[in-house]
Amino acid sequence: MSQSKQQANQYDKIFRENMEAVLPSIVKHLLKLDIVESEELPDDLQHTKERKPDLLKKVKDASDKIYVLHVEYQTKNEADMVFRMAEYSVMLQRRYRLPVKQYVVFIGSAKVTMATAFATEDHQFQYNLVAFSSVDYKIFLKSDKTEEKILARYSPLVYFRRCS
Repeated sequence: MSQSKQQANQYDKIFRENMEAVLPSIVKHLLKLDIVESEELPDDLQHTKERKPDLLKKVKDASDKIYVLHVEYQTKNEADMVFRMAEYSVMLQRRYRLPVKQYVVFIGSAKVTMATAFATEDHQFQYNLVAFSSVDYKIFLKSDKTEEKILARYSPLVYFRRCS
């Protein structure tokens, strides 16, 4: 390790050790927050996370906009889907430095109950959700491609007719 790197690490260590004593002053005067109670939280957020999107493409649309298209397929409602999609969004934007358009295609038979957005005072996030059940199966039946015709089989309307 270089000498300047060692000095920087030493400075960081000293600064961190003394932060607790000066924190109330920093919070009050620099951050301008009126904190009445606090609780220590673990500050090691290092977390190895590997995500493998279901579909990921760099695309250019008809209006010449270039972006990352990210699609996830879901068969069940996932309570934390909005947070999972937010993680994907940040990771993809950081890596590709492009806008990201995200879609969850819900192919389950249950009613969709997943949240598609959240907002806090300092952060907003939203993704697009398409329920396969809301798509008219006839669109797929009209296709010339066998692979697309097969999709009609998974429409709830077709499934309901088969079971009746």
